[in-house]
Amino acid sequence: SSRAQIELCKRRIRLSKFEEHLHELYFKFEVTLLEVLQSSLVTSVYFNESVGRGSAMVEVTRMIFGGERRAMSSLVMSARRLRAMYELAKESALREPPSSACVDPRGVFCNNTLSLHKISVYGFDYDYTLAVYTRAVNKLIYDLSMNRLIQHYKYPRGLLSVPYDPTFAIRGLHYDISNSCLLKIDAFSQIQNGTVFRGRKKLSRDDIINIYGSFSLPDTKGRDLMQLIDLFSLPWAGLLSTVVQYFDDNAITFDPHSMYQDVASSVRYVHSSGEMYRVVSANLEHYVHKNVGLKEYLSRLIANGKQLFMVTNSPFSFMSRGMCYMLGEDWRKYFKYIVVMAKKPNFFQGRAPFRSYHEEDDSLSYEKVTSLEKGKIYAGGNIAALSEQGLFKGQRVLYFGDHIYSDLADPMLMLGWHTAAIVPELAREIRLQNDDHYRNAVIWLQYLTLLIEEYQKYGGTDNETRQLITDWFEERTKLREQVKVMFNPQFGSLFRTFTNMTFFSRRLNRLSDVYTSRLPNMLKYSDDHTFFPRRSALPHEVAIPFQMHFIDSTLQI
Repeated sequence: SSRAQIELCKRRIRLSKFEEHLHELYFKFEVTLLEVLQSSLVTSVYFNESVGRGSAMVEVTRMIFGGERRAMSSLVMSARRLRAMYELAKESALREPPSSACVDPRGVFCNNTLSLHKISVYGFDYDYTLAVYTRAVNKLIYDLSMNRLIQHYKYPRGLLSVPYDPTFAIRGLHYDISNSCLLKIDAFSQIQNGTVFRGRKKLSRDDIINIYGSFSLPDTKGRDLMQLIDLFSLPWAGLLSTVVQYFDDNAITFDPHSMYQDVASSVRYVHSSGEMYRVVSANLEHYVHKNVGLKEYLSRLIANGKQLFMVTNSPFSFMSRGMCYMLGEDWRKYFKYIVVMAKKPNFFQGRAPFRSYHEEDDSLSYEKVTSLEKGKIYAGGNIAALSEQGLFKGQRVLYFGDHIYSDLADPMLMLGWHTAAIVPELAREIRLQNDDHYRNAVIWLQYLTLLIEEYQKYGGTDNETRQLITDWFEERTKLREQVKVMFNPQFGSLFRTFTNMTFFSRRLNRLSDVYTSRLPNMLKYSDDHTFFPRRSALPHEVAIPFQMHFIDSTLQI
């Protein structure tokens, strides 16, 4: 009988021989605990892994002996058995080959279905969308802003002795004005432990609790939290951290709100005064990438009968020099409408009139603009007038920009336009995720998390077992930190905290139909291509393994 067979197995199986009895039976529609018999602990963990493509799936299989299933809870759990589980899981993780499929760093990734064959109008921001700046621009903004702080606001000259660290911060952080802290927040307004800094000093868990009361920030607006959302904010974050650290090191008291306003005003002045524009324009090769493929992409759109327009906050002379550098002197032929000094986000929210721009003397006309003419340059204005006079209708428009709020939010939410986000950091993060070192660490982290999740209930059995479970938790904490620092030693990935997506990532998913690292990546796809979002399992759904085996198109069938 089946009962007799089970009893026979119990007598024959010994812990030293458990690997001989390892069976990996995969149930795609059920995630369960692998069951064992009395004297043998056997674990089979199947990791169907697509790291870097937004879905990592772990399935724990069920072991069946003699046609019957035995619940783990019916057995007496010991530390020795838990160690056996751990060792087998670790061996399996080390043996698990990382997926050979890598994610293309130049791919376009979809949040919401986008059919390009329905798009007839393409709009573009300039800074960090059409034009991609080198890291030297961040250093330039930092230096110019620091000089403004010292010369105009009379900050200590000793600040000049503190070197700029271009790798300190990432985009998307929040700055707590009242407490002078940089912090990383996830999609649920939770502070990520280990990513709160006052100046360059990382705050401990106790420090965070003392300041915020908990790791939860249910109302970010009420806490003087400013999100550093665009790429120009990186030198801003560096400036804030430098000033705070210098003041703390030298016991200089300061009002945090006044200091923040001084730094903000200095950074804005660098742009509004034209100082940054003059330096960049004088050395374009040092500060601006050629953005290879941009000319080809814009030419293809024009050849396929698409209308193009540009809306930028930059002044015409600065933008024009950059466009000439990237596209040639005839760059204007690509765009039906060109709007400079648009003052976004007010351009999307206000009713300011368009004004004609005279290139000859860098002046604005006082005459009323009654209609927009192809090839002319306009300043100011508003999106409603552009949409009306350009006959741009909602779902027919795809707008590209790098700033989630200033570029993407209003066009999508107010006008129903499709939006595409340019995220330059994306390519580097994908390359890191494609690395075997990263993938192996994530595989073992998933295995270990499964062990903890299922066997932590035995932590109260005895002191030895309790300590073992504690050790697992500590190892998991170290593993998560190890994975985090691969992206940035202080703040980790732009897109996720330890487990959840970041505050930045959630806004990106909400306000962009697609996103990519650079505009010419669109050349990989035809103008009739349809982008589909990837289906991922919700927490209550079963993650179903899926692999596509492509047939070589050259095969003769």
